[in-house]
Amino acid sequence: MTRFAEVIRGWLGWCPNARTMGNAPAVRATAPVTINPPVPDGGTVGSGRIDRGSHLAVGSIKILIRNKKLLWFSLLTGIVMLFSLATTLYVQFVSGTNPFPGTNLVMNSPEILIAKGSLLWFVLTFTLGLISTFLTYYLLAGLITCASFILSGKTITIREGLARAWDHRVSLAGWAVIGAFAGTLSSFIMYSWTNTILITFLSMGAILVFFVLTIFVVPAIVLNDEGVLPAIRDSISVFRKMWGEIIVCFGVFFLIAFVIYLVALIPIISLGFSSRNTASAGAASAGVAVILTLLVLIVLIFIGSTVVGIATLGLYEYGTTGIISREFEGKRM
Repeated sequence: MTRFAEVIRGWLGWCPNARTMGNAPAVRATAPVTINPPVPDGGTVGSGRIDRGSHLAVGSIKILIRNKKLLWFSLLTGIVMLFSLATTLYVQFVSGTNPFPGTNLVMNSPEILIAKGSLLWFVLTFTLGLISTFLTYYLLAGLITCASFILSGKTITIREGLARAWDHRVSLAGWAVIGAFAGTLSSFIMYSWTNTILITFLSMGAILVFFVLTIFVVPAIVLNDEGVLPAIRDSISVFRKMWGEIIVCFGVFFLIAFVIYLVALIPIISLGFSSRNTASAGAASAGVAVILTLLVLIVLIFIGSTVVGIATLGLYEYGTTGIISREFEGKRM
């Protein structure tokens, strides 16, 4: 399940007459803006950081509500997530690994078709991971392109946004190679050192820290038309300035998602315990409740991926310019 977690960590206004734009980077927000004090160079999480982080989090949700066409990105990203999950389960199946240990679900092949850690296993895992990772980054680049136009007060179709994102396919592919290799390496370590928990946690922690530090690589590629290495340096530099806002912003997202999920669970749980006349009826209701719970979780993840993408753009813009677009305040250009 490592690659599925990675896809989570890190769309269709089709216009038949739309044409692919040139290689120009996406538009930065230059229309009416809220100008803030200079971006702090590190430091503690003060009230200013808390205000900005929460402001960008709530503003990202408002932007999505006002621009519902961006939900196409949620749908497409969700499809990529499901593809990643399916391919991960497939690799585990053919390698004789039960992806659901401790349950009654037997999902492993009766015979090992591909030995874990073998060259064929490594190639298959890396290839499938590269496909899902590249599609994820490509869709994120399209979302950032469309959102940057929205922040600048301009209009753009989803097709145009994806076309502009395709202009950066070489850099996105390079970053996807790094992501796929990291995911494959993490899976290899988990399979090779199953009895050494410390090594597993250290390797996964190192990979997680790397991707947290490089959260702004895709925005740097799209907005500045940078290559992979300059984008990584840019991302680390911006992260060093904005780590407080990032913690607050993503913390707000977690709290909002938790509250929504908790509220949605109340009627679902009531449904699960509503039928007590027979054992079969109770089991059926409980099954329906479990399915509905999973559906709510999936919808939250799909929509959350788009909101997080918009917030990432806002954080990057503020980290590089010291400016927050008025779109985050609910004010149209």
